[in-house]
Amino acid sequence: MYKDLHGFQDFKNQEQYKLKVRKERTFNKLIEEKAINQNVYSGKRFLGFTPNNKEVWISMKYSRSDSTLDIKVDSGFNELFKDEAVLANKRIVMKTGTKKPDVKQQMNAFKKNAGGEVTIRTLIYISKLISIIESKHSKAYTNDKPTSLLFQYTSSIIYEGDIEKDIRWTDVIKFWDLPSGEYFTVDSFSKGKDN
Repeated sequence: MYKDLHGFQDFKNQEQYKLKVRKERTFNKLIEEKAINQNVYSGKRFLGFTPNNKEVWISMKYSRSDSTLDIKVDSGFNELFKDEAVLANKRIVMKTGTKKPDVKQQMNAFKKNAGGEVTIRTLIYISKLISIIESKHSKAYTNDKPTSLLFQYTSSIIYEGDIEKDIRWTDVIKFWDLPSGEYFTVDSFSKGKDN
């Protein structure tokens, strides 16, 4: 049996730990620089096909310069509530401006649910979120700016970010100084513009 007389194993473990810490610091610094230099955070999520086989996507955009949060849904959104509609069986997202994926191929690949399945409950949640954002006069806003919690809810349901092609929603909250505000849940709002 090999005896570690000279402490090589301890030395190796210490050096591996140092490398791991150095990589994490470098990665975090790159993400921070990317977040500080970026001014727009935007992405899309595929929701499903209407009964007429039309793709329906939802998109979000947060502009850092004027602190605006916009959310748009393709025409046909209300048709997704119909029984004949085919809702996405997994989460399919993309950064705005990148090549759109083949959603039919993505939905058929990996039949096992990988999470992010769109349901009627998801659509109702999105409807409420749209009305909250369009109202701009609720506790989801502070001084006419969307709160970090509203941004979190929006990005979590639509586009959470991508560390390879973009920053993540957590980086936006951390580095873009979104205001904090009162705690609320999306379900505490009604599905209308009177929020």
